[in-house]
Amino acid sequence: MPGPVPGPVSLLALGVGAIVGTLRATLRIERVHFERVEALHARGIPVLYSLWHGRMFLPIQSHNREGVVTMASQSKDGEIIARWLERNGWAVVRGSSTRGGGGALKGMVREVRSGRPSALTIDGPKGPARVVQPGVVQLARLTGGWIVPVGASSRRGRFMGSWDRYLLPYPFSGNVIVYGEPFPIPETMSDADAARVIGEAVDAATAEADAITGAVPPPEPVAKSR
Repeated sequence: MPGPVPGPVSLLALGVGAIVGTLRATLRIERVHFERVEALHARGIPVLYSLWHGRMFLPIQSHNREGVVTMASQSKDGEIIARWLERNGWAVVRGSSTRGGGGALKGMVREVRSGRPSALTIDGPKGPARVVQPGVVQLARLTGGWIVPVGASSRRGRFMGSWDRYLLPYPFSGNVIVYGEPFPIPETMSDADAARVIGEAVDAATAEADAITGAVPPPEPVAKSR
């Protein structure tokens, strides 16, 4: 007997996967300072990859099939993304800072404590751009994981006109992912100071990646007044 007919979400996920997979096959991606991550793994310290939403394409492609846990929203778009990620070896917890966030954080904590590295777009899923949301600080405190700042850049790519100035590399481009110096969040540090330090570290890793590739990001969108 024939199997079940894929629904619209499954078909969209398959279509997105085919496009992304074709692009990924053409990309050259260099990991810079990845020995810092390997040192954490050797010491048994949980890894919390932290990056800006607009630079997530390359790290996602570079860490496929590594069992990393991440978060996807409970929206229809999030469903498509989650299915694609799971097909490519990621563990996905559903929720966001605005919907299902509490349960999602608990799920992330559980997965990290089980031994998985995690990855969070720390200003996502809706911004404001490059403003650290509280989830990553809470995750670090609850798991004892160390923050690994991540920056990514492309020698030939396009910055989109979205709120996060999303970077999409062109086919056959050379790309880099920079892993900044990992660090823990001290118990005595306030949440506000921790968010500031994390944001500065991710900015530094991103700037280093752009310096390597020569990329010049456009200015961020001006926030609309309410």
